[in-house]
Amino acid sequence: MAKRSYGNEELAMLVRWLEANDDSKSELLVKELAGVISASLAGRHVAPTNSAMAALHLPLQLIGVGPGDEVIVDPIVTFAGLAVMYQNAVPVFADIEPDTFNISPASVRQRITPRTRAIICTHHFGSICAIDEIVSIAKESGLIVIEDCSHALRATHRGIHAGLFGDFAAFSFNHRKQLSTGQGGFLVVNNTEYVEKLTRRAFGRIPESLSWNYQMSGIIAAIALAQWPRVEGYVAQDMEYSRLYSAAVGGSPLLAPQRLPQENVSSAHVWAAVFKGDEYGVNYDDFIRTLRGFGGDYFLPSFIPTGTFGLPPSPVYKYPVFREPVAYGVGCPVRCPLYEGTYDTSDGLCVNAEYVVPRLLNTVLSPLTPERMSIYVEALHQTLRYYA
Repeated sequence: MAKRSYGNEELAMLVRWLEANDDSKSELLVKELAGVISASLAGRHVAPTNSAMAALHLPLQLIGVGPGDEVIVDPIVTFAGLAVMYQNAVPVFADIEPDTFNISPASVRQRITPRTRAIICTHHFGSICAIDEIVSIAKESGLIVIEDCSHALRATHRGIHAGLFGDFAAFSFNHRKQLSTGQGGFLVVNNTEYVEKLTRRAFGRIPESLSWNYQMSGIIAAIALAQWPRVEGYVAQDMEYSRLYSAAVGGSPLLAPQRLPQENVSSAHVWAAVFKGDEYGVNYDDFIRTLRGFGGDYFLPSFIPTGTFGLPPSPVYKYPVFREPVAYGVGCPVRCPLYEGTYDTSDGLCVNAEYVVPRLLNTVLSPLTPERMSIYVEALHQTLRYYA
């Protein structure tokens, strides 16, 4: 996201929080934030949470996902798969589209079994996935759709904001997101069947059934309330930065930036491109060294850093938490006696993801000034000229 600004509004909100907290009424700020966000998202029910991870997990609790169940997730980020295992259920990884980097509807359809309960689809880097197809497939099979909108605050598809398509949607206020409070997020509930169930969870008090305390703190809500009016400006700046990077690539065959469907407006959390230089005799490590030599030190090779757990950049199902998924120490979820499926993390499971992830050049658009952006854009331009 763009360079953030802070001022008297944030200080005034902190004073409000201190006064409310002293009177044990800081949760009123959380309710106020929920109302502000809801008004910007067609009046949908909003529940502020202490993280986007919490907002991903809550829907799985509400719909009753548990041992023996499967939930379809994408293979680029860990969070959806982790949320599924929190419920002692099994994540099933669907492949991505090779050009949008988002989950493939065709692959989702292939992964559905009688054990499937839901689909979690991530809107990668700020661009909404093929959500119309995902929702249609889910309706055919009676499945719940959970949108992971952690990258996609204020992104749109056909003029409709991210988070308004599925049954639920999770958003993030983590560092470097379009609106950052350090931690925090919120859940959007579009399926009215679950609104009452969510409110009965009574965060932090005595619930009627076992639940997790995912309530957002009042101090986070205070900062988010002060920052919310600036979100549109932050996103507009990110979108401009993303366009500058793509313009620097021009017609170079070495990089293929994320394809944005015509009906999408991306909120551009991350600028990303697939490196195709190996098809033209250019070594990726050499390319990165050259890019950094020209001053492009803010670019990362792959979305998952090289060397994590001693592995090369890979789809997440290659990493220990999913390769050896013993969530609770007794073989569950994949060796649970209630699970009748076959858990798969084999090579070739998601061929597009296995091609894209190791080659994914990306850079977070945060917190960059125009001066720094000009350095990075020129570094990218000079590197591509060097190999032309």
